[in-house]
Amino acid sequence: MTMPNPSAPEFTEGYKAGFHEGVEQAREELKKKPEEGKKDEKQAEKPEEKKPNPVRQKIGALFHNRIFQVTAAAVALLVIGYFLYEATIHESTDDAYTTGHVHTISARVTGTVLKVNVDDNELVKQGEVLVVLDPTDFEVQVAQAEANYAKAKADNERAQKLQGNGAISQQDSDQFNAAVKVAAAQLKDAQDQLAYTTIVAPADGRIGHKSVESGERVTAGSALMAVVEDVWVLANFKETQLAKMRIGQGARIKIDAIPGKTFRGFVDSWSPGSGSVFALLPPDNATGNFTKIVQRVPVKIRFDQDSIRGYEQRIVPGLSCEPEVLLHGGEANRSSPVNPQLESIPPAAAR
Repeated sequence: MTMPNPSAPEFTEGYKAGFHEGVEQAREELKKKPEEGKKDEKQAEKPEEKKPNPVRQKIGALFHNRIFQVTAAAVALLVIGYFLYEATIHESTDDAYTTGHVHTISARVTGTVLKVNVDDNELVKQGEVLVVLDPTDFEVQVAQAEANYAKAKADNERAQKLQGNGAISQQDSDQFNAAVKVAAAQLKDAQDQLAYTTIVAPADGRIGHKSVESGERVTAGSALMAVVEDVWVLANFKETQLAKMRIGQGARIKIDAIPGKTFRGFVDSWSPGSGSVFALLPPDNATGNFTKIVQRVPVKIRFDQDSIRGYEQRIVPGLSCEPEVLLHGGEANRSSPVNPQLESIPPAAAR
């Protein structure tokens, strides 16, 4: 087999023809590629056709429905009207707390504590013995006073007999009579001092702030403990909130310490003056530049006993609360009671 000669004329012509044919094919391919790229870009620019969502179509049709539009507008008006109405028939404040009668128990005589019958947080009844002081010294004083009284009484009886016979003057007789009265007063004082060694509860309530133990030496006036008798709400309403408020109106009370529970109550009375009147340094509007400031008036709200049943031990003085007074009912012409403890409004009036 013979190899072709590259230098032969026929080989050179064939090589040139093949080369030119390949260049022409490359040019044709280059012309086709930009056109294909443009076609791809045009196809990419065309947004994909999305199929319509039937749920959205139904919602859109519902919003364009005339009956639905009228109904929605009526509901919105009712909701707005309800909130406006609620705002006009209620008055509330967060400047409120619970308080009560806190009786401070103190010793009236000096002595040694013999016995303490109660402990912190314990329920007690009126007249129950809380603390007993050593009565020995006071029993001796009573015995001496009894002897002095018996002697003065006997001397007076003899003086009265002698006066009848004219043996003593009227002045001496008066002196014996006065001595009897002095001895009787001293006996009464000694008996009272002995009675003060037994300290009893002044009212029904719970023991708090106990600071006395057996064996201590206490002096007259020493605070031993406290008895909390009753609890109510003291709400400091703005003066602009009192226009429609009346004694006896019902109230809803929320206490921060007892979340999720709403208690019932009623307006019992309000303070005879705003809080600034009873301040340690009350303001004097007649001096300097005057700036009007809305004052607050303490309003006493008492609990409905049926409402707090089961929560008596959890509702204690000093808790933060939010009362809401219902501005309807009540007694428009009734003044605050002179003695709220004796004159009160029954809980039924607040319902």
